Amino acid sequence: MKQFLQKKAKLVFLCMLVLLTCTACANPRGRDGKTLADQIIASEETTIDASKINYKDISDKKLKKEIKKNIKDGQYTIQPTTFKDSMSKGWFEGLIVWPIAQIINLISSKTDAGVGIILTTLLIQMLVFVFTRKSQMSTQRMQEISPEIQKIQNKYKDKTDERSKMQMAQEMQNLYQKYDIHPFGSMLITFIQLPIMMGMYYATMRSVSVVSGSFMGISLAGTPLDGFKALDIAYIAIYVLMVIFYIVSMKLPQWLKKWQDKKDNVKVKKYAQEETNPMANSMNMSMYFMTAMICIMYISWPMAMSFYWLVSSVIRVCQSLILHQVMNKK
Repeated sequence: MKQFLQKKAKLVFLCMLVLLTCTACANPRGRDGKTLADQIIASEETTIDASKINYKDISDKKLKKEIKKNIKDGQYTIQPTTFKDSMSKGWFEGLIVWPIAQIINLISSKTDAGVGIILTTLLIQMLVFVFTRKSQMSTQRMQEISPEIQKIQNKYKDKTDERSKMQMAQEMQNLYQKYDIHPFGSMLITFIQLPIMMGMYYATMRSVSVVSGSFMGISLAGTPLDGFKALDIAYIAIYVLMVIFYIVSMKLPQWLKKWQDKKDNVKVKKYAQEETNPMANSMNMSMYFMTAMICIMYISWPMAMSFYWLVSSVIRVCQSLILHQVMNKK
């Protein structure tokens, strides 16, 4: 299990490295936190309030001068962004960022930016679930059988000879087969979700409907940090709910397992209890670390991202409940 977690951590690092190296996406925001005018993605010619964009931090002096010239009466007109335009800036922008941004724009044109993000997130999560359903079930089962994994690890805890290592590996393999678990299945989820998360990050900051739009009076281009500074309850509430639902989505499989054991009158042995279970403690530490990282990153990212992550976490909670019901019917 330790080797599996190490390999997964290496894969996450590799995915991040590949994304950062290959995407070649520049920071779409200026020093004031507003989206750069040349980075905005539009599906049609759109006129927006010039105060919501930044052109002063654009490195291309000729382009900066042209944008400034085109601002009239405090309004700036953005031309449609074509697929060809996006592909010229890199495969990541053309194949991932541009489609997501255009879906948000399309839905938002019929409703508003908030609904656009909700429905786009739901659509993306459904597509990811279709391709990773078995992997997600394996991941949830892995979390739920952690006491049995710990039992095998404790059995061979002080044995370092090759024979014992092989026996432990065989017992682990038998356990995985018993519950139809594919240990590397969760890596597929990571491999698919990371580029989508990065794509959503860029799309929500660059979609013209988000830059100029709002949801229930909340500007999605602002940041939670702005909300905390202004003591804006709506901003703070979305950010706090995002953190809460993220933690719930991560802990829910363990809670469901405890609830199921209690329902089935299964006595949890000492080695499986969270305070004496190194695997559970390691998973909790990873969760707390990820939560801290998300809190730090998202506080300075646009509210659209906090909103997206909140919706994603709520969907993951629903998925965990559904998967738990499906697995316990078998």
